[in-house]
Amino acid sequence: MQIKQTKSFERELKKLVKKHFPITVLKPCLKAIVEQDVHVLKQIKDHALKGNWRGYREFHPARYGNYGKNYDNWIVIYRLDHDELILLLVATGSHEILNQ
Repeated sequence: MQIKQTKSFERELKKLVKKHFPITVLKPCLKAIVEQDVHVLKQIKDHALKGNWRGYREFHPARYGNYGKNYDNWIVIYRLDHDELILLLVATGSHEILNQ
């Protein structure tokens, strides 16, 4: 499965690096999505989105490393499109990004 990052994802990821977010947890989270590792998917609270975001999914990467509440609002929104995992954006803060 190919992983494709959007430009907005790349920009947001750079911001997270500057803020010292534990971005190393992204790789095992993405691996869990590709391999459908149910245990990890539950741990990172992977779930489908509703409403205007139907067809997309989100997960909380910091839950993989048990980083606590400091990074709990960090979400990654993605879409599975045939054999391609498309990473749309990283949101820091609350789920308000979903209301835009």
